[in-house]
Amino acid sequence: MSSYSLGVIVGLAVTFAILMISFFLRKKYHAGEEHYDERQILIRGKGYKISFMTVVCINVFYSLFFYGITKEFVSPQFVVLASAYIGIVVYTLYCIFNDAYLQVGQKAKTWIIVLLIVTISNAYCAIVSLDRGFNDAGFATSFSFNTLFAVSFAIVLVGIAIKYFLDKRGAADEES
Repeated sequence: MSSYSLGVIVGLAVTFAILMISFFLRKKYHAGEEHYDERQILIRGKGYKISFMTVVCINVFYSLFFYGITKEFVSPQFVVLASAYIGIVVYTLYCIFNDAYLQVGQKAKTWIIVLLIVTISNAYCAIVSLDRGFNDAGFATSFSFNTLFAVSFAIVLVGIAIKYFLDKRGAADEES
């Protein structure tokens, strides 16, 4: 067995062990603190339906009207992944604006930091791989995927910011 294979196996084993330990510790010390209430679960279910229909509609419209025109510029695999990410963004924004995104008792600050890190790192990777373009020999490039991820997470961040300001404005209106 080569040292590379051994390194990959050890790396995967260590990662798996860390994940399992953190899972059990989280379950032991934070059980029952955060949960979704019944209203949030219903809203999330409706969000799933809306996002599913969004993905189906995008794929149907692309395959019927845009496949032949755009296949030289955008690879079909990118369109499929982009439609899935659009569905995820639609679901996430629906849940954010209907107060079903965060669990009861959960703080938004941690999620905002994670979203910022993901957005910035993907934007950086997209800028670094800018010279490759969206499509290389019919296949999507890392630039196209990193751009998709950065834009998707940035849209979610903007949605969280808008919801925060709407809630803050609503609270100020109620006080006056």
